Amino acid sequence: MAQVAAKDLVLAEIHPPGHVIVQSEEVLHSKLAELTKGELQVQVKHSGQAGNEAQAWDKVKAGTLDIARVNLAMLAKDMPAVKLVSLPYLFRSREHMWRVLEGEFGKRIQSEAEKVGAVVLTYYDSGTRSFYSTKQPIRSLADFNGLRVRVQDSPVYKDLILQLGGTPVVLPYDKVGEAFQKGEIDAAENNVPSYVSSGHYKLAKHYSFDEHSAVPEVLVVSRKTWQGLSVAQQQALSSAAASSSAQMKTLWADSELQSLAKAKKEGAVITDKSRMSMSGIEGFAVKLYSKYITDRDELETVLSILRTK
Repeated sequence: MAQVAAKDLVLAEIHPPGHVIVQSEEVLHSKLAELTKGELQVQVKHSGQAGNEAQAWDKVKAGTLDIARVNLAMLAKDMPAVKLVSLPYLFRSREHMWRVLEGEFGKRIQSEAEKVGAVVLTYYDSGTRSFYSTKQPIRSLADFNGLRVRVQDSPVYKDLILQLGGTPVVLPYDKVGEAFQKGEIDAAENNVPSYVSSGHYKLAKHYSFDEHSAVPEVLVVSRKTWQGLSVAQQQALSSAAASSSAQMKTLWADSELQSLAKAKKEGAVITDKSRMSMSGIEGFAVKLYSKYITDRDELETVLSILRTK
């Protein structure tokens, strides 16, 4: 029997070797090669070799790139469902988020992705984003009063900070440390590993687990590439992606624990969610939903997510 030539699937990744996401993609590579006996291989183009996340997503849609790992929020401009995922305080916990993504709402995301030329393979954990401050722990609504808070360039989050009583300051991520040092901002927000790896924990020692945002990473394959695979190859790719996602969750959890331990050891003060008065904060956030979601059916979708056990 003639030997089948191996096919390389190119995967675009902005992170460098050693990052937990790249480690997880290496699991995808090895598992897929094992399941297909080398017939399918994943070649990880790390460190932005295949472009940034926005460029990679556009190439996947166009069918000129096989696979990309991007933050799910990157898909919002093309997929209405994703806009809802980015709303503040939508998910009570990561477990809540996974249940929603594995249910009917997850099927809607998959359907919308296919309409624009992509297939969702799996999700990767990227933690939750919380606020950190130079002045004092943020434990309640009153603690936001007068704070200058760095946010991403998002109308929803700029509005959220205003609603909470602070002043939103839009800055590129690489300028945040300098802004803290110059006293231009009092607070910012991110996940724990980023809080530590950026060195922000040395400048803003009060980290409060309000977990206002939980948007995962997503691994997407071009619909053109997907349709060019046999059913057996599609099943192997899906299985390998699921294995890499499971590994990612473990690696991310370890990264969070190590980052927290380092921050605490070097003087950061961590305020758990159980020690925060969330009702006032979340109440202001929910007011934003009706402002940014004018479609009644979409608002009902958001409410159904909130009601998901």
